Amino acid sequence: AIESLEQALKLKPDYAEAYNKIGNSLHAQDKFAEAIEAYNQALFLKPDYAEAYYNMGNALKAQGKLQEAIEAYNKALAIKPDYAEVLHMLSASAGLTTNKAPRKYVENLFDKYAEKFDDSLVNKLEYRMPKLISDLTKNLHGEGSMGSVLDLGCGTGLLGLEIKKSCSNLEGIDLSNEMLVQARKRNVYEKLRHVDIVEYLSETKLDFDYFMSTDVFLYVGDLYDVFRLIKSQNKRSGRLVFSTEHTELDGFHLEKSGRYSHSKGYIESLCSKFDYSMFHFSTAPLRKHKGQFLEGGLYVLDF
Repeated sequence: AIESLEQALKLKPDYAEAYNKIGNSLHAQDKFAEAIEAYNQALFLKPDYAEAYYNMGNALKAQGKLQEAIEAYNKALAIKPDYAEVLHMLSASAGLTTNKAPRKYVENLFDKYAEKFDDSLVNKLEYRMPKLISDLTKNLHGEGSMGSVLDLGCGTGLLGLEIKKSCSNLEGIDLSNEMLVQARKRNVYEKLRHVDIVEYLSETKLDFDYFMSTDVFLYVGDLYDVFRLIKSQNKRSGRLVFSTEHTELDGFHLEKSGRYSHSKGYIESLCSKFDYSMFHFSTAPLRKHKGQFLEGGLYVLDF
């Protein structure tokens, strides 16, 4: 990609977008200093390039230069005040907890990540949560079909692969259209829809035995509406099975990574409010982050 972009720059030396894309390619290889140089070249050619400031902020943040990252994010916002991705990462960098990640932030993040998602998470970051969740659910369910299952935030279909043979109907929804493209290739879902979780739960007549979600609530934050709508909209009693990034602090928190963590106490408070019972809770390694495993929470709730 970099070689192709450099050829483009030979033809059009003032091609700021090419420098920005070179920066993104270098960032993907963890060459953060070189990426920042490329973003600076883009900004020299195009001083009002908000996306280059945002990308530079992400590279600086990856280097641990948090204050410089915040300065870059603020420069992006000065140019584009409604820049959803920047607003989210600025909140995360400043230690401010919002209720949820902006839709545009999540869509763009996973649309860009879709083709390399499985390789990056499973092979490089040792991500095993879909199998852990699937094995746990099947063991607790016992013999017989799990019935109709909705995969909330199905992504590329990693959970679908694990759970398909144990259910009579499997459907999935996701906010990223590119992730759904990958999920369709697996041919394990009866239905797939490109839709926001709360929007779907609000507008759909639900009739599922299981609602399952692996690491999706990391981008939702406030789970009040998810719990409320599953309980009120589903035609039958059932189970909600999901994972979180676990925290021992009270409530839920927006981490500097841009993801949310949830405490057991917070989940228990929602269970109490909406009459769920906690059938199972445990912790397990979620995936690697900067060489260390994050702690994940695994929940099985009856409603």
